[in-house]
Amino acid sequence: MAALPLFPLGGVLLPGARMPLQLFEPRYLELAQHLASLPDDQRSFGVVRIRQGHEVGDGAATDLQEIGCEAKVDAMALARGDVGTVVHLVARGARRFRLDGLDEGAGTTYLTGSVTWLEDTGADDDPEVVALAARVLAAHGRYLETLGATADPVEARPKDVAFRVAERMVLDPADRQRVLDGSDAATRLRTVLSLLGRETAIVDRFAALPTPTDLGGASLN
Repeated sequence: MAALPLFPLGGVLLPGARMPLQLFEPRYLELAQHLASLPDDQRSFGVVRIRQGHEVGDGAATDLQEIGCEAKVDAMALARGDVGTVVHLVARGARRFRLDGLDEGAGTTYLTGSVTWLEDTGADDDPEVVALAARVLAAHGRYLETLGATADPVEARPKDVAFRVAERMVLDPADRQRVLDGSDAATRLRTVLSLLGRETAIVDRFAALPTPTDLGGASLN
């Protein structure tokens, strides 16, 4: 197991996805200070979805999902805001991990988790993964057509297609968590295929466009 600083959120970070954050709570300013003290290639923390509770304030949630995503820091900047010192941070999703428990003896005001890094199974040349990725891309095209929307083509390796398509969809955080939880590329692709079918049918039948939700892309913590 490895020790990893944690950043609980109401949303979900997927591997490869970009996430901007604004940090101003004292405990997360402490986290930012810790990250700034590390070499650039070691600046990372874990984003994990909150099952129940709140992101900020006294008694913030510690009831967390089992599977989270490592966030590697791309850029950090210090600024002054209405609430005082603010750290603007941009991170990108990297490895998935299983949260084995909280390290109560870490001595930090922010949460520190004991985690196990999860190996990603499913090669890009696996015929099943390649076929499923093609089906997901085709279904995503139908989804966009039903919405009356256009988008740049999804450019990703077959085993990463599920993450990239889910990132572009308007999904409830619980659905994003289902994608993140998938133990291998084929499982994640099947999950996204199911979500695309469901969302396309809803729009087609009820002419109801999905309402954007907080996907965890920005948080005032």
